[in-house]
Amino acid sequence: MDTNKTLDNFIKTFVPKDKRERSEVQLKNEKNRSKFTDRLNHKWDTILDMRFVTRIPVGVNDYEYTKKELKIAANELCYVISNHHDIDGAIDEFSKAFDKVYGRGFGSLVITISGDKFYLETELVQGKQNRFIGKVK
Repeated sequence: MDTNKTLDNFIKTFVPKDKRERSEVQLKNEKNRSKFTDRLNHKWDTILDMRFVTRIPVGVNDYEYTKKELKIAANELCYVISNHHDIDGAIDEFSKAFDKVYGRGFGSLVITISGDKFYLETELVQGKQNRFIGKVK
């Protein structure tokens, strides 16, 4: 499985042009990767094109909402980018990847292998954790 292709499409689709080169260097270099994953905690809105990002409404089942809105199957393969080193870089079925990142308290992305949809969870600071989906509308 070519994760570079996934990252390339994700960056091209969801990262603003002026941030693409830096994001690519960080995501594809193990030493610099944490610079990108750290920004998933508090500065996700500076590295993602917010035109394509939607906050998950309060009071819904986050998993079911994400599956429905992204039209993603539970067994669809996904790639994980996470501030949690034990799951960062994992490739797994959506349902399993979602379970790995959900409620862990730090920034994580679950990206479809095609790189055209994602689920984002940010760091828990106070109150409810920020959770988002991303897709080109």
